[in-house]
Amino acid sequence: MAFNDISHKCSIGPKGICLTTDLDNLWHMNNSRYLRECDFGRMKLFLMTSVWKAVTKCGGSFVNAGNNIRYRKSIELLDRYIIRSKIIYWDEKAFYVNQHFIRARDNFICAVNIAKMATIGTTPANIIRTLEGRDIPPPTPGPELIKLMESWQLSSENLRKNS
Repeated sequence: MAFNDISHKCSIGPKGICLTTDLDNLWHMNNSRYLRECDFGRMKLFLMTSVWKAVTKCGGSFVNAGNNIRYRKSIELLDRYIIRSKIIYWDEKAFYVNQHFIRARDNFICAVNIAKMATIGTTPANIIRTLEGRDIPPPTPGPELIKLMESWQLSSENLRKNS
């Protein structure tokens, strides 16, 4: 898949089912399980789109630099779900991935995560150039992502001031 298609295509998967070991004391999927499943979803996306191959070819790697997850409805015992992951933006340091937890029985989006995947040892521009053989500008970020990025920036500035 060409990299310029990534902003238009989504990865389906992984598929999951909420088991007893995934439940918290309120009998719905534990919050940490959502983030773990997001990791698997992003890796599948990067593998399916050849992003991971390009990252390693560039001598780089990824680190999760931030998550913003919103829980809309509970995933409960024996609920089946899929995770849809999509690269929605990139800048000079990171890719931003939108992820939806979709309950299989009614296609309801139970949770939404936006992850910031910072690159180490390379840049998103180098990765794109490796995949496409040319530079491709990032898509225009939506207002939700712009505000989230501003929030993360403010947080970083406050931490630097107080360190």
